[in-house]
Amino acid sequence: MACCPTEEKYGYEDCRFEKDVDENFHCSICYNVLKKPRTCRNNDHIFCLACITQHLKVNSQTCPECNEHLSVDTLRRPRVVNNILSKLKINCDHASRGCPEFTCLEDLKTHVVNCGYAPVLCSNAECGMEINKQDKVHHETEVCDYRKVTCHDCGQIQEDVGTLKGSLMELNGKVEHTVNGIKKLDEKVEAAKEMNNEMNEKVKEINEKVNEINKKVEASGRQTKNEIGEVKKEVKDMEDNISKVNKDVDEVKVMMIQMLEKLNMLELLNKLPSPTEGMLNTPREDILIAGGYAGPSRVLGKSVEIYYWEKNGWFEVSPMNDDHKEASSFIYKDQFFVVGGERSRTIETLNFDELPLKWTKFLGELPYKCEGHQTVVYQQSVIHIGGYKLGKGWSNVISELQLTSPCIMKELCRMPQPRAYHGAEVFEDKVLILGGFCPGIKVTDSVLEFDPQRNKCKVMPKLPSALKRMATVRWRDEVIVLGGRDKDNEVLNDVFMYDSKTGKTTALPSMLEKRYNCCAVIAGNTIVVMGGMNEKRLSSVECFTMGGSTWEYLPAMNKPRSRAVAEVLPSTRKYV
Repeated sequence: MACCPTEEKYGYEDCRFEKDVDENFHCSICYNVLKKPRTCRNNDHIFCLACITQHLKVNSQTCPECNEHLSVDTLRRPRVVNNILSKLKINCDHASRGCPEFTCLEDLKTHVVNCGYAPVLCSNAECGMEINKQDKVHHETEVCDYRKVTCHDCGQIQEDVGTLKGSLMELNGKVEHTVNGIKKLDEKVEAAKEMNNEMNEKVKEINEKVNEINKKVEASGRQTKNEIGEVKKEVKDMEDNISKVNKDVDEVKVMMIQMLEKLNMLELLNKLPSPTEGMLNTPREDILIAGGYAGPSRVLGKSVEIYYWEKNGWFEVSPMNDDHKEASSFIYKDQFFVVGGERSRTIETLNFDELPLKWTKFLGELPYKCEGHQTVVYQQSVIHIGGYKLGKGWSNVISELQLTSPCIMKELCRMPQPRAYHGAEVFEDKVLILGGFCPGIKVTDSVLEFDPQRNKCKVMPKLPSALKRMATVRWRDEVIVLGGRDKDNEVLNDVFMYDSKTGKTTALPSMLEKRYNCCAVIAGNTIVVMGGMNEKRLSSVECFTMGGSTWEYLPAMNKPRSRAVAEVLPSTRKYV
């Protein structure tokens, strides 16, 4: 029996050719398109050179088709077949990395050597990322975390550092002053303790004196009532003094606790972001929220509202053409996209450059109805993650959504488990996928890191607890997770940060209301959370500025809504 080598080393796969290849040009051993064809001497049975060579090594020295005697030396080169094959159009070896070229088979080797999509390693120390050859210079000089960067703002940075040092010195002075105050309080407490000890000694002496008097009274029976009354009065005065001292000690303890609280607050202020990092800047990006459940139960929403910071209020704008709930959204090339949703495969867009704002149905549709998914924009690609496909079940697929007509979903990777109602945030070189609903376990605490360069998923440290239907936003290198439902289906108002590099979590102040199926954005350094569900559908809106200590209410939306989508709008123009 002829052995069949691997396709990668021997014949070419049919799917690589621009057109179907005639079956007469296929190897009868590996069944792929011939690579370096050879024939037997008499009957012209044709094979790949590597395939027949391997066969002759491990099997008898005969043709696997006609059993005539055959050796490597007696193989023939079919010149006509070679000429026909050399003109066939085949895709590049690096097509999976994005190369769109089809080239003649005879030119394939030259093209592959010079292909801009060939994998190369970043030459920056400690990086080692595999990238396309044509992107090497851009990556090494513009994108790589380990690139050498020329500083153009050293003067301003030094000035800012000097300002920060001055602020820190002032804080250190306050802390030192507070510590000195605490030392003085400690001295007062020690003095009070000594006084208390002295009073206890006096009480002891008086008790001994009382005992002596009682003994004398019992022995002689002649002690007068006046003398006993005076001694009892002296004892009572001493007890009153001791009570007063104890009260003073308690007051000193309260003062000491208050001073410690002030010291802790100063230390916290010392750790918070400085004003030069934009913490005190007022957010100016207006917020658009669209669709979801809006109004009475079972009524879907086409309505759209914009929060205008300058007027501190919500204003209704042009509604969408269709109802969208459990949809996803993203901003791409100055357009707001709303994608799919429950019982929907349509895509709607809003062009920011055309006023008044008006929604348009995108020409292409999703290949299936999908809800509870996420879409994010990574560089120039739209990535679609998981969700529930109507009639097809839960999805574990990560795809590139190609905005064409019809829309194409190009599979990139598969997650270990299907998931929906999860969070997803994009960073410079990765996408984090957090929590969500997984069939079988209902709700998960797992976190995945998807690498769009390698199309692979990596497991990250888990969330503090299992969560679904929560909101997420990105702030610097952190994902901020807000509300949702836990494994016991309890509605939460918890807020925490998840470090995208280490997986470490840090608690933030809790929201004013418990809510799930809400949506959130971050404008500057201010998180804004809108709507959602608790015991009823919510119209309330609350915000939290990073570095602060409490959440505050903003004006409520015109409609209560849940399962909506929201994005911050470009700040270059007015929309209301």
